[in-house]
Amino acid sequence: MVIVTPQDRKNSVWTQDGPSAQILQQLVVLAAEALPMLEKQLMDPRGPGDIRTVFRPPLDIYDVLIRLSPRHIPRHRQAVDSPAASFCRGLLSQPGPSSLMPVLGYDPPQLYLTQLREAFGDLALFFYDQHGGEVIGVLWKPTSFQPQPFKASSTKGRMVMSRGGELVMVPNVEAILEDFAVLGEGLVQTVEARSERWTV
Repeated sequence: MVIVTPQDRKNSVWTQDGPSAQILQQLVVLAAEALPMLEKQLMDPRGPGDIRTVFRPPLDIYDVLIRLSPRHIPRHRQAVDSPAASFCRGLLSQPGPSSLMPVLGYDPPQLYLTQLREAFGDLALFFYDQHGGEVIGVLWKPTSFQPQPFKASSTKGRMVMSRGGELVMVPNVEAILEDFAVLGEGLVQTVEARSERWTV
């Protein structure tokens, strides 16, 4: 996949690390759902004309939803739908010099997302709207639920089972979901598993 710009006509700087096939599939699904909405809104001048509906992702496509506490989302006011209550961090009550030091790089959701991808990137894909999103969507990779031969060196996020007299490793989903909550303690409100979409 290549995004062609005047500066790079053959290989794109933007896609050289590429979206994976699974992410491209998600983009196609989202685009297919967005197009009829846009066409309906643009063709009906008397309609509500709320273009923001295109930017509200459907959450039913994810296997797990990690809901975050709005108190720790620094870009909460940038959300597609303005929150009823927002938490301002770093705003001075009075203009002028202050003895307070600004906090740079305060972005707990991005730090948490980085930890999730480092720890569980081989099992799942993580999606987050960095502009005020309150939910991290998790999609299990199709290969993550295939039994793998037992190796003592690679038991992270897996449990050992006996299948056909042979020891195999499968994802320990309950422990992984618990790890999602433990890693995000104070930031994570709930971890919702949609177990009807997948099985071990």
